[in-house]
Amino acid sequence: MDNKSVQILFTDKQYQDLEKKAAKAGLTVPLYIKGIVLENDEFSLAYAKLIKKVDALPSGTRFTIRSLFGTEWTMGRGIKLSLGKTYYNQVEKKTINNVNAEGKDSSNVMWYVKL
Repeated sequence: MDNKSVQILFTDKQYQDLEKKAAKAGLTVPLYIKGIVLENDEFSLAYAKLIKKVDALPSGTRFTIRSLFGTEWTMGRGIKLSLGKTYYNQVEKKTINNVNAEGKDSSNVMWYVKL
């Protein structure tokens, strides 16, 4: 499968507005734009589901992203990697502030704890 790239130019003000909206959604600007343009793309749906699953957890719960999805953990490898990277970055930036990253285990799986 070939991937295609699209270049879009924004004014400083437009980009600042996009950054704010993306941060509010807990996404990077490119992922935010992709989610809007493609509406129900696989990543956006999975990310929204991840946020809902984490919000439903009681405080003090330790979890991995994979464990939250359980048998639903069937999306492609690229989506899984993007979910993990995006979620971790948003936790580290404190955009997502109800979770702390605890570190990776011996299997290189990131663990989180719900605050």
